[in-house]
Amino acid sequence: MTKASTFPDPRSLSVSALLMLATCSLAWAAPQSGPSANEGAAALRVERLEIVDNKGFEKPMVAATVMVPAGWQRSGEVAWNTGQRCGKPYAPMFRAVAPDGISAIELSAQETWGATNYGMPVGECPQAHLAGAREYLESWVQRHRANARLLDYKPRPDRSRALGDHQSAGAQLRAWVDSGQALIGYRIDGREVFELLATNVSYTHTRLAGGMGGQAMESLQGQALGVLSWRTSSAPVSQRHFDLVWDTLKPAPEWSARIAAAEGQIAADNAATQAQIGRIQAETSRETLQHMARRGQIRHQTQQEIAQMRNEGWRSSQATQERMRVDNVRSIREVHGYRDAHSGGVVELSNHYNHAWQLRDGSYVLTDDPNFDPARAFGVQGERLQRTRE
Repeated sequence: MTKASTFPDPRSLSVSALLMLATCSLAWAAPQSGPSANEGAAALRVERLEIVDNKGFEKPMVAATVMVPAGWQRSGEVAWNTGQRCGKPYAPMFRAVAPDGISAIELSAQETWGATNYGMPVGECPQAHLAGAREYLESWVQRHRANARLLDYKPRPDRSRALGDHQSAGAQLRAWVDSGQALIGYRIDGREVFELLATNVSYTHTRLAGGMGGQAMESLQGQALGVLSWRTSSAPVSQRHFDLVWDTLKPAPEWSARIAAAEGQIAADNAATQAQIGRIQAETSRETLQHMARRGQIRHQTQQEIAQMRNEGWRSSQATQERMRVDNVRSIREVHGYRDAHSGGVVELSNHYNHAWQLRDGSYVLTDDPNFDPARAFGVQGERLQRTRE
């Protein structure tokens, strides 16, 4: 996973006062001629994209799936950086590009950062204070979309949730997810384009009482679970189409289970190592405590408190991220299960449409039209899919 080295101040981003309210009918939906054009334009034709992990385990494994417009060039992979010392060493990413070469959908890599009120970094993470999804998206735009204008920002409370509070002796942990989307505009080869961006940011705030001078020691760590973007020309993509892709992005069960098991073992090994270091430090302290000056005693105590807070914050962050992965991802997606007409299995599609079809070529069509006919709209035979509770 590529780790950002710096986080520019998001307040320096130039913000336009213009609010783009236009919506669009996507050019890939149907040709614009004849009676079938209106029927096809109201339907959304998609197909499954598989994000494959080729490096994490002994064999290639599907890590996640997502529905993207049919006929677009697409690719997906899991990027690994085993030397990563901040956040996750893996990052599922994908990209789908329209035939026009301009419109594109992309999921970028995850990023993690942190900040404290006592001058120490949070592990080896970049130091930044990005307190919400808006601040993070503004920072991301500055670093990845040169000369882009922020046209609009909207919180997405339907995707956010509180993960709960935890209190222990002298310490308090609070965790939550903040979600939001931003619309930006910029030019590519002299052509005006629009891009809708969205992200979920998982936060962990740790507060340790009784620090130096009686001041509480606080740390805030944020992890953005990638930025999902959809770029178009002429007008922004419709919210409904964008949410369909966001709704259907989900991890594969087998890959998720293998990742969880590996992270559990790493956490256990780290805890054992920290316990051994603690025993050595305690023994050393007992042998040398009587020879230490008062200043040395205070310094040692402070270092122990900082180490305890960092270790507790790291363990709490790992637990929070795992809880978010298992619980939050499943609860925020708005999908229906349908019986796949070809394989007999279950496929998840957005519940923002009343009807779903599967065409003979394997792609899917979502529509509100009860009289929709894929042969008339696309020239391809298809079968209406039935919902299932599985």
